[in-house]
Amino acid sequence: MDAISDHSLVQYTQYIDRHACNNRRTPDFKEKNFFGQLKCILLLELPLAPRLNLAEPTTLILALIHEVKATLRDGIYYYKDFGVEEVVDLNTVQCVVGRIKDRGEWGIIDRSDNVVIQVD
Repeated sequence: MDAISDHSLVQYTQYIDRHACNNRRTPDFKEKNFFGQLKCILLLELPLAPRLNLAEPTTLILALIHEVKATLRDGIYYYKDFGVEEVVDLNTVQCVVGRIKDRGEWGIIDRSDNVVIQVD
């Protein structure tokens, strides 16, 4: 059975530490693109919380994404397996992407040209 049958593959960005394997070095973050299945969108209404530096009620919009283990070959990202599920800020989701089956793995079709989604 195909694990992604609802056409909800998205591209999103996260900052990763270039020195994550060496915790003695000062973190050096770089932006990296990821792909995954959008599982759900979470809306969190947070009340005023001085201990969290929230001076007023705040709303967070998050996305639960099941990452795919994508690798870049000849300018196309391919994947066979899923990675971890993670919760990310919805603002990091860049676009919806397509996919096509190619010899036992999926090729990711991204025609977005890094269009930024505006969320009001």
